[in-house]
Amino acid sequence: MPITPADWRSGPLRRAVSIAVVAGSLVASLVASLVPAGTAAQPAAIPPNQTAPAVATPDATIAADFAAVSAAAAASHRALAPLDRALAALAARRGAVAADLGFDRARAALRRHDEALARFAGFVALTPSWRDAGHEVAAVLAAVRPEDVDALAAATGGASGEDAATPLAAYRQAVGALGAAGGSLIEHLRARREQDRLGGDARGGKDDPRYRQLVAQYGETLADASVYVPSSPPELFRPRVAPPERVFDVALLWDEQDAEWYRLPADVPVEEMFRDVFIASGKRPTPGQLKYLAGISAQVTLRAATLDALAEYLQAAAGGDGPAAQAFARAADSAAIRAALAEPWRLRARYVYDAAHRAWMLGAVDQVRRDLVAQGAPAAAALKTLDDTLERYGLTLDSQWAAAVPPAVADVRVTAWFADDPGTRFVSTWRFDKDAVRIEIDQGRATGVRRGNTVQTEGSIPGRNCTATDTRTFAPNGTLTFSASYSCVRDDGIVDVNNRVGAGTWELVGAAKPSAGPRPAPAPRQRSR
Repeated sequence: MPITPADWRSGPLRRAVSIAVVAGSLVASLVASLVPAGTAAQPAAIPPNQTAPAVATPDATIAADFAAVSAAAAASHRALAPLDRALAALAARRGAVAADLGFDRARAALRRHDEALARFAGFVALTPSWRDAGHEVAAVLAAVRPEDVDALAAATGGASGEDAATPLAAYRQAVGALGAAGGSLIEHLRARREQDRLGGDARGGKDDPRYRQLVAQYGETLADASVYVPSSPPELFRPRVAPPERVFDVALLWDEQDAEWYRLPADVPVEEMFRDVFIASGKRPTPGQLKYLAGISAQVTLRAATLDALAEYLQAAAGGDGPAAQAFARAADSAAIRAALAEPWRLRARYVYDAAHRAWMLGAVDQVRRDLVAQGAPAAAALKTLDDTLERYGLTLDSQWAAAVPPAVADVRVTAWFADDPGTRFVSTWRFDKDAVRIEIDQGRATGVRRGNTVQTEGSIPGRNCTATDTRTFAPNGTLTFSASYSCVRDDGIVDVNNRVGAGTWELVGAAKPSAGPRPAPAPRQRSR
């Protein structure tokens, strides 16, 4: 039967909640032990080079546990929707008082619950295998914390919170059921990981072909440095306990097709890459793909941070007022943007791993930016906020390239001189291709990266053991300024560093030079007598 507000305020139900909190703490301990070393702290009850006796758990038992967790997660997600509506109404009534009680923080925690539960449902719909989803099980249990619900219950106390009491109690019960189901699954997954460890008895010990291949590729020292247990995907192995020597703290990825191991840095979140590529493409990524992505982990992290910043700007525009809200409302893709923002976990995965979706997202942002430009002075602050965000993450949109100085794609002849020696001129050709720049001067070559109208370059000086770095800013009137640093190694090995500044002019090759502003009229010629 349904729980009433009076039930929620009653002693027995509050005692039940307290018991559930204790149960949740036990689940949290199990979650921490499930996540491999390198992705979470590990209890070190078992020495790293020893194994505990593992009780084999039948696949059918684990599959049943996994189905129970999936059902409990779905029930929790369903219970969250009416609670969110009730809390929105309550927040509107309470106004500023709600923030003082920590109400906003508690609601933000529930938004994290919503994302974790939705992502879990989306992922397990793609891969119903518990072997692939073990890491995501741990992630959803770690994110959906009973104490977040309890904090919200405290913030909504009193008569004015009665409208939220029933959905709040229902959600708290659902979260408790999820934790209970998850505890059993995690315990069984931990036992199975121990059973399936690399070189374990269940796999033939050191006669396991995968163990022999690991020794052949990387030697016995690495192979025996840790007990390697499978993660998610199961072809990924991590040390059960991180070894004291950092050089041995690695992730090992087995490519069954090529019978080869890939050695990856321990701090690369391969499990999250696996999950998000699966979400973005709908296809299970191969070990080769995961190896490549691990190699560009910094780029992956930057893309995710970029998307989060852009989504925050768009979310504020979609729910606010003023120039940014007007620009968002008029954008051709505003409805599609709203739908994408409603699933941040899917939007993030697609932006990071799907080039076509990333291009669409940037195009949608550019729709908003073009409208802000058209609004003129009233939208200047909103435009600056967006442009600052783009600059922070190294992005230039098409509307920015259209107004770029020099043009986005162009060959430019540059004449430059040092401030302390204006009589000596240096001529070079700069070939712009949006953010990539190539420079040719005196048989030398250099490359640069463009951000707005500023180019940073690095190159060598022909005939000398020197390198040069240069930051050059191009003005619309055909002038420029620069600062340069030259580092040269002398014959005796001493490095000389020389920092200089200068100025110059630029003009498009095969086109009229941009006007440098008004020039003085030539003096009238005197007639000879």
